[in-house]
Amino acid sequence: MSYLPCELHCHTVHSDGDFQVKELLESAKADHLSLIALTDHNTFSGHYELDDNILPSIRGIEWTTYFGHMLVLGANEFVDWRDAVPENIDKKIKEVKTAGGAVGIAHPFQMGSPICTGGRWEFIVKNWNNVDYIEIWHEDLTRITGENTKSLKLWTSLLDKGYKIAATYGRDWHRPENSGHYGCTYIDIDGEVNQINAISALKMGRTVVSSGVKFFFRIHKYAGTYSIGDTVKKGTYIFSFFTDLHAREKNAGEEAIKYQTIKIITNGGKIALETQCNERHVTLKLEANHWYRAELWGKVDGESQPLAITSPIYCK
Repeated sequence: MSYLPCELHCHTVHSDGDFQVKELLESAKADHLSLIALTDHNTFSGHYELDDNILPSIRGIEWTTYFGHMLVLGANEFVDWRDAVPENIDKKIKEVKTAGGAVGIAHPFQMGSPICTGGRWEFIVKNWNNVDYIEIWHEDLTRITGENTKSLKLWTSLLDKGYKIAATYGRDWHRPENSGHYGCTYIDIDGEVNQINAISALKMGRTVVSSGVKFFFRIHKYAGTYSIGDTVKKGTYIFSFFTDLHAREKNAGEEAIKYQTIKIITNGGKIALETQCNERHVTLKLEANHWYRAELWGKVDGESQPLAITSPIYCK
């Protein structure tokens, strides 16, 4: 399979959502999503109602604490969140990883107390190597809150420090919405669409955050082809872009969107190369100890902003 639209942050009546589990699955299927993760707050109770015959699903949970929310996907053992505090979060994350789970940071800059007590990430992570992904975009993309800008900056700073962390979008889906612009996370799932393969792809960093448009790249050198999330040697590579501007158009809001350029971003958030959005192939020399991600930019109601951001390729 090649980059399927997924939603990795969903809630039901088992916590604070309005969906019955079956209703969530049917809504996601009607929305042409390929997979969801059920991540109710501090409970697994909804897992028993999941039905992969309706839609493949990841069994997850959102650790909901006073110090931040952490998404745990696919753990095969119970790991207790109730004693998680800023000083021991590395130990708790390691326990999740030992249990086979993937670890994600939910909406790290969500407004905190008193609007959403505990929603802002205040845990003290010392070893980010055990964190698999960060929600760099969150909720309705038409809401200008500054959260996404700060989350993108945090993620970029961690990439600069050498951590290999994937980017995701989180709709934080609680109920049917009648308006708004909701994106998705495209995941490059190899083989059957199921929990195991989806989490494997997520841990490998094969993700793209998107407002809807399907956008990804691969790079080539001689006979070798490499994907998002891979690590390559320094040298000159051909970037091949796949861009479907019409994917998931039904999810768009009422804003006017004009797609413009593709930017290849590297360390420090610097632009290594910029080209037109319909470009298929470009050549770029990759430097050692650098990461490279692609961003599709355009204007939304006249304001320039990214509309899709890939996780990086890494150059050693």
